[in-house]
Amino acid sequence: MRVTGLGLVLLMAVMAGGLTMGTTTAENAAEDAAAREAVINHIHSIFRAYLRKDRVTLRNTHTKDWTGFQGPSTKIERGIDDYMINAEKSLQNLDGTAYEIIDTEVQFYGEIAIVYYVATYSFRTKDGEPGVMPLRSLDIYRKQSGGWIQCGSHITPIPGGGMWGEGDQNRK
Repeated sequence: MRVTGLGLVLLMAVMAGGLTMGTTTAENAAEDAAAREAVINHIHSIFRAYLRKDRVTLRNTHTKDWTGFQGPSTKIERGIDDYMINAEKSLQNLDGTAYEIIDTEVQFYGEIAIVYYVATYSFRTKDGEPGVMPLRSLDIYRKQSGGWIQCGSHITPIPGGGMWGEGDQNRK
């Protein structure tokens, strides 16, 4: 039997694991759910580290080559040391009291996950004044050493009410 053309392409794809025959759908769904849970739990661990002012955990929950933007960024931050400079400013100026992750969307692309989320971060200023900062973020996660770790992010406060009113609680 000679296999050519489309048949050869399909055979190669199946042999390479590029196509499933429906027998692993539940297994893939369980793996996706477990990966999603691991990534979301990692985000929780970062928020908890900010609440505890745990600089070691903050450093360890990000890759050495982390790249991105934090709220006050005016340049691309490259590497964990840049990340920690902004983290340190936040830790010095805000005493985190609570957080809530309101909405998430996790999309997987092999060993990369893109995570969109909206959260609130409650804090007290140096003067003891309470505040709540609504946040929006796009995080990039990379699977390494069997776990998920943040390798990039763009997190920023949501301007009051949002430009198009999307922050308005009365909007339907």
